[in-house]
Amino acid sequence: MNKNVRITLSTNRLREFLVRWANDNELGERIARWTGHVPGILQLRLLRMIPSDEIPWTPLKRPLAEASVAIVTTSGVHCCSDKPFNTHGDASFRAIPRTVTSEDLCITHERYDRRDVMRDLNLVFPLERLLELETEGIVGHVAEVHYTFGFTHDPRELLSAGHKVGTLFAREHVDLVIFVPA
Repeated sequence: MNKNVRITLSTNRLREFLVRWANDNELGERIARWTGHVPGILQLRLLRMIPSDEIPWTPLKRPLAEASVAIVTTSGVHCCSDKPFNTHGDASFRAIPRTVTSEDLCITHERYDRRDVMRDLNLVFPLERLLELETEGIVGHVAEVHYTFGFTHDPRELLSAGHKVGTLFAREHVDLVIFVPA
C-alpha cells in the first residue's frame, strides 16, 4: 500500500474515532461543542472584516402555498454519479434533481458526524419532507433542481458559487430557498 494512502486512511480513521467519541459520551460532547464554536466565531469575525452592504433580503412575494421552494445544503450530498467533493476543501456545488431518491445520493464530507444522516438523509437534505409538504398543499411547488456544497476552509470561497446558484434559482423562478448547513 502506498505510504500516502496509508496516512490518509489512518487520518480518516482517527477523525472518525474522534467524532464517534465526541458523540457517544458527555465529556466528548462538551469538548466537541466548544471546539465547534471556535471556528465559527473565527469565521464570523473574518466575515465582519469584509466590507459589505446590508445582507440581501427579499421578502416572500406570494403565499407559501403558491411558492416555489428549493434546498441548498453544505452537507456534501451529491448524486453518486457526480464527481465527489474534495474533502480537503471544495467551493464547487452539485445540482440534485427533485426526482432523485435517497439511494441515488452519496455524501462526500468528513467534517461532521454522518451516522444519523446515513439513517435519514432528510436531516441534511430534506427533499422527501419538502415533497410531502407539496403533496399536502403547504408549499406550492418543489423546485426542479436543488444545490449542495461540500466543505471549505474559507467561506469567502463560496461567494462566487453562491452567486451562480442564486442566478440559477432566479432563472427557475424559485421564491424561497431552505438553507441547511452541515
